[in-house]
Amino acid sequence: MILGGLMMFFPTAESLAMHGVVQSVSNGTRVLFWWKSVHWDVVWRYTLLLIPGAFIGGLLFNYLNLHLVEAALGALILTVVWVPLPKRFGGTFTKNGFIWLGLLSGFFSMLAGVVGPLLNPFFDKLNIKREQMVSTKSACQLILHLARIGSYAGVVGLDLEKYGVEMVLMVIAAVLGIWLSRPVSHRITDRQLDFILKILLTIIGSKNLLTGLVGYSGNL
Repeated sequence: MILGGLMMFFPTAESLAMHGVVQSVSNGTRVLFWWKSVHWDVVWRYTLLLIPGAFIGGLLFNYLNLHLVEAALGALILTVVWVPLPKRFGGTFTKNGFIWLGLLSGFFSMLAGVVGPLLNPFFDKLNIKREQMVSTKSACQLILHLARIGSYAGVVGLDLEKYGVEMVLMVIAAVLGIWLSRPVSHRITDRQLDFILKILLTIIGSKNLLTGLVGYSGNL
């Protein structure tokens, strides 16, 4: 929802990079809270080829039509919202599989921005406690987003300093949002929350998809 919302106000490439900044803070906070629960043997495997993947994805990003990227992101948001993903990955998946998962995540995160929900079935195969899974995935995602930021700045050549004030405000707002959500979380059911998020994400995803397609058709 953060990424889709950013794309309503900022250019596509900058939105992807700014999303990485906010998510780095969010995931970094979780890692600090649950440091002892992180399975570092998974994290280092996931990181091994992640940075090269993000580098290659950054090179390809320079040749993409950003209107099509925006449309694809809108379609991805709608897919994640309305197409049920498998709760568990049915095949065999060992810890060494996270090496190749990191490579693919680094590459596609540069093009799509949102890969977290698509990783859940693979992390489920670890068969570890919920706290350990959250902390381990957060550590992996923290490194992923830092690699994305580096690739957008170094390979794509984005100047993120001009959005410094906006990013600081977003980070503060994210922390404030977490604090404000605590009392509300006790008064809203999972079903109500799911309904609200689906409505918001459907509006944002549809807007991104439509704007991207209109922009692309206008350049033909």
